[in-house]
Amino acid sequence: MLKIAHITLVEDNPGDVLLVRKALQERGIAFELTCFDDGEEALKSLSRQERDEPDIILLDLNLPKTEGVEVLRRIRSIPKFVSVPVAILTSSASPTDVHRTKLLGVARYISVATRILFTYKKRPNLHDKALV
Repeated sequence: MLKIAHITLVEDNPGDVLLVRKALQERGIAFELTCFDDGEEALKSLSRQERDEPDIILLDLNLPKTEGVEVLRRIRSIPKFVSVPVAILTSSASPTDVHRTKLLGVARYISVATRILFTYKKRPNLHDKALV
């Protein structure tokens, strides 16, 4: 039986949400995508005790209400999310952003230029927590 990848996407750009969906579908990955369009909404939902942890969290840095780095910092402070891989999907190629997120345990940092490669060339196995 094929395992369904439970993915949380925190992204305020509907076009990028569509790109992620399309990339997963084109690779034949069975997935359940839970989307949040701002950091505050994501944190409220993820902080609920009854919520199961996803297989991976895809996080934009440039979010309304609560910026992505703060979302990442707070996710990492929730014990059940410490081992959940977080991949940054962002338009920022700033070395400062890359450094700050690595310090917070981000598994992968994908900038816009790299995102195109991710979407069309790579075929990650989302069922493997060592994905990133």
